[in-house]
Amino acid sequence: MLAYITFIALIIVIYLRRAEIPAFYARIQFGRGNTDKAVKWFSIANRLGSLKPASMMYYGYILLRTGDINTAEQLLTHASLKAKKDPLKKRIKALLSLAVWKRGDLDSAIEMMEDAIYSVKVTSFYQNLGLMYNLKGDRKKALEFNLEAYDYNSDDMVIMDNLAEAYALCGETEKAKAQYEALLKKEPHFPEPYYNYGLLLIEKGQKEKGLDLIRQSLDKRFTFLSVKTKEEVEELLEEKMAE
Repeated sequence: MLAYITFIALIIVIYLRRAEIPAFYARIQFGRGNTDKAVKWFSIANRLGSLKPASMMYYGYILLRTGDINTAEQLLTHASLKAKKDPLKKRIKALLSLAVWKRGDLDSAIEMMEDAIYSVKVTSFYQNLGLMYNLKGDRKKALEFNLEAYDYNSDDMVIMDNLAEAYALCGETEKAKAQYEALLKKEPHFPEPYYNYGLLLIEKGQKEKGLDLIRQSLDKRFTFLSVKTKEEVEELLEEKMAE
């Protein structure tokens, strides 16, 4: 009798968590760099229903990276409504701010990120808000915040890149170059530090080295959340070569 009850209980648990099984597999695929497979398995999980808010958030993030902004926003909004704990709600809001930024409303995106980081301080929040401050062009604020972010996590490559760019925005060229050199030793997989440093070097008269760095950026992983598209960087390279 006890074995029968245990079996029934196990079946109920599996049913209630049926969506989390393919969701778990989707996370594994994304971790391996198989974005298409991750999207496929998350889609299956979502259709099964009962997907937890944290998994919906993860799925929404992947969709943002692929450029499916409409579906991502729908999922993230739903996840926010289902989430009960404030830290998770803030993480979801931070991801929604990325969608708002990509839709062209940087000011609103910054406000959303500022609200998120006010109560929850994590590396990804520092990454995103530091980037947004740089894009906004408020030099003093960008540098102050990215220095704070660097104090929080000096090993994170996105934070290092943001700080280097903030130094460059403020005209502190030598500090920017030192930061970029330290970052490139880590061989970042994203394109921004390569073309940003390349542009800085070209501006300072080191054209060939700068062009080479921009070329290197084209071999890195571009996503919908990249600051520039690969096509824009290719055009940038052609322009600088022609100058």
